[in-house]
Amino acid sequence: MKLGDWLRDMRQKRKLPLRVVAAAAEIDTALLSKIELGMRLPTEDQTRAFARFFNASYQDLEAKRVAERFWMEYGNNPAASKAVSLICEKAAEYRASRREP
Repeated sequence: MKLGDWLRDMRQKRKLPLRVVAAAAEIDTALLSKIELGMRLPTEDQTRAFARFFNASYQDLEAKRVAERFWMEYGNNPAASKAVSLICEKAAEYRASRREP
């Protein structure tokens, strides 16, 4: 489920108007509507605010946001699928090399 779909689903399940959720993320209702419709992605700070507001995992929501950004930017590139495979293959190695001593 895409981040915008998740946000709309959570908002509707709680019967909240756009303005309440938008205020929690300090954005206007037009931007929240665009996020819910998949026309825009929230920033990292906005994603954190949504996670806090809905008492959800920030890591899970941020992962959705990063994945969606990748596909928005590279989805039409034939090498995108191969890049995803390489990321998966090298993830542990990359994390190990990024650890601070």
